Amino acid sequence: MEQLKKSRGRKLYGAVAVFLAVNLAAVIIIGVREAAVINRRMQQRAEDTAAQFESVMENYRHSFRLFVEMMHNEIKSSPDPDSIWDFLKGIDSTMLEIEGDTFDGLYMYYQGRYLYSWDTPYSQYEETGYVATERPWYKDAAAGAGEIVFTPPYMSYANHYILTTLSQLQPDGETVFAYDIKMGDIQRLVSSMEEYKKEEILIYDKNGTVIGSTKEDYLGGSLLASMDAVSGAVEAARAELEAADPADGEQYSKAEEQLRAAEVFCSFRQGFQPEFDRLAGAESETVCVPLNGGRYYGLLLGAGDYHFLVLVPVLSMLTSTLGYWLVPLLLLELLLIYVFSRIGREMKNRELKSAYIELGQTQKRLELALNAAQKAAAIDDLTGLMNFKSFRSQMESCLEQMEDEERGILIMIDGDHFKHINDRYGHSMGDEVIKLTAQMIIGRIRTVDLASRLHGDEFAIFVSNTADYTVARGIIGDINHSIAKEAKRRNMPSITISAGAVVAKRGDSYAALAKAADTALYSAKETHNGGFAYNG
Repeated sequence: MEQLKKSRGRKLYGAVAVFLAVNLAAVIIIGVREAAVINRRMQQRAEDTAAQFESVMENYRHSFRLFVEMMHNEIKSSPDPDSIWDFLKGIDSTMLEIEGDTFDGLYMYYQGRYLYSWDTPYSQYEETGYVATERPWYKDAAAGAGEIVFTPPYMSYANHYILTTLSQLQPDGETVFAYDIKMGDIQRLVSSMEEYKKEEILIYDKNGTVIGSTKEDYLGGSLLASMDAVSGAVEAARAELEAADPADGEQYSKAEEQLRAAEVFCSFRQGFQPEFDRLAGAESETVCVPLNGGRYYGLLLGAGDYHFLVLVPVLSMLTSTLGYWLVPLLLLELLLIYVFSRIGREMKNRELKSAYIELGQTQKRLELALNAAQKAAAIDDLTGLMNFKSFRSQMESCLEQMEDEERGILIMIDGDHFKHINDRYGHSMGDEVIKLTAQMIIGRIRTVDLASRLHGDEFAIFVSNTADYTVARGIIGDINHSIAKEAKRRNMPSITISAGAVVAKRGDSYAALAKAADTALYSAKETHNGGFAYNG
């Protein structure tokens, strides 16, 4: 009997040793695989941010090109500087209507004179010794040798937005056109991109100036400035607040806001500087760093004159990658417990069987919970757009909340020849084409509009506050142009999209609108080459 007990004891110890060794090996293997998955996700997140950012920057360039074309035509017909100056002042309001809150003024250097669109008397510039050819916008344009260039952005605390200037040297080698813009579209882009809970994204230029951040207090701060300079900015803001008159409510409030933002950014830099240096030294590689009392995965992507910093809480990332590490681990545990139960059946059969059943029930509950969470999710996994269920719900809410005179346009979209992409290049490339299409769609609509991937290569857009089909046609045209251009840049096959549109008003049903838009889409698809049609 005693010998039997010893034999059982040796078997038990051996089984426990094997159990622990296998678990340790599995954790190491799964950990390595999980690290690779996380690194791919972080890289993709940064690359997606860079791609959408470039779309915004291209919109800025596009607007500037329109301005340049207008100026060339005007100079050809009326080359006198005084006439050009009058023209500049005349189109100021027109550009404001076209560009909205992006536009902030036009100016130029022409035939040895500084001309501008605002009403400031020229004497003020003469009194301050302003020399146009010595200004950054002129020097940068001259260095650009005919390319459209952006001067280093900066924060206007008086108006609370990031400003930059687009400028371009003209073929005569002397004339420079310039165009001030507010870079609010970049901040709106960053604010709309949150994919992970408590995720942080920062976009900054080559000088370190933050031009887009999920935390607005960081805007205008410099990630590359010395800590002395950052602390100095706090002291300067404090001095400005002390000098401000409390009776001037607006000025005093702006001074308070500037001081608060400077203090918040200084605190961030002080706590994050060592980690930022680590990320800069491991560019495009994921690094686990402490931040705000927690642990974050961080990745820094450099792309020419601009850089993209993505910070995702470890818990948020691990929650999103459950399928890569939890399921294999659960399956391994089940297998080990089964083997372990076979070895120790004679010793504690009932206890092990009970534990096995309980673990099976736990796994079942976990699977049910995961399935429920996936069904309830409102986001399409592949593209990050709203899924059909969420889009329909949002559309119905919009239709209910619209004013009687308010209108919108529902656009149903279908890819042309998408089956050819899958057949020729495979479904993996097909997925990349769908993701590219989604990125171009989201880059061409406003934050008040809705966009969804319905299924396959079918998408939908709801454009708010318009009944003008030319707006919808223009959006589809821009998307097709952007898809072709970006697909060429990424060396991947391209598709066109065809679209059908219908005007929506208060009280309409989503089902009826979708059917009407589908009917228009059927007509648009006849060419299979980026067609557009509308119903009504």
